[in-house]
Amino acid sequence: MQVVFQITSGERDAQLSMLGQLNNLLHYTSERQTRVAIEVVVHGHAWNLLLPESHPFPEKIVSLQGRSVRFLICQNTLNSRQLAADQLFPFVEVVPAAIAHLIERQQEGWAYIRC
Repeated sequence: MQVVFQITSGERDAQLSMLGQLNNLLHYTSERQTRVAIEVVVHGHAWNLLLPESHPFPEKIVSLQGRSVRFLICQNTLNSRQLAADQLFPFVEVVPAAIAHLIERQQEGWAYIRC
């Protein structure tokens, strides 16, 4: 199973909901002993999700990363917010364009979830 989540909202409730969905999916696949690859593609107003100092629940992000969830952020978002990759959690990966990455993943057969 391969799933890519897209989040663009900077709203706490939307981000918390997505993190809950990730935990639910991991629990489901663990119980069924199903392998899963999960990516979270962050862009737009959701950039604050990956800033350790400004995010209200950094432990949830770190915990999910420890369970093999990959967090990716759009270079265009970093540029528009004048952020550097070293301001983010150290495990965050940068993709040149989030929209292109999402299209590629869907073409590769990944399930797509928009949060």
